[in-house]
Amino acid sequence: KFSGTNKFIGIASPLMSWFEARDYCRTHYTDLASSLSSSDNNMIGIAKNMLGDCWIGLYRDTWKWTDGTNASDLLWYSGQPDNYYGNENCAVVLHGQFFDVPCIQTYYFFCHT
Repeated sequence: KFSGTNKFIGIASPLMSWFEARDYCRTHYTDLASSLSSSDNNMIGIAKNMLGDCWIGLYRDTWKWTDGTNASDLLWYSGQPDNYYGNENCAVVLHGQFFDVPCIQTYYFFCHT
């Protein structure tokens, strides 16, 4: 675990699927990091220091956050979201940009504190 701000905590071990990460955050904190915007520099700064992709609370249902708010003004990487093979329904952040990926893959993740 590491904490870079008062708002988020990053979980580096063990790697988890999006659903496992969401459940972990809901059990131990509040939820996966949600309602992020392009102006949320603290979150993006932490993500740039991660050693790979990490889950955030963003999923495809017209792209919503786990707190129920609709997502807008997202920093998608060029060509994303692409829903490759029709099963990329969750989002990761890598180097400050968002990518859609299959929810069953395992990554680090961020929880709201």
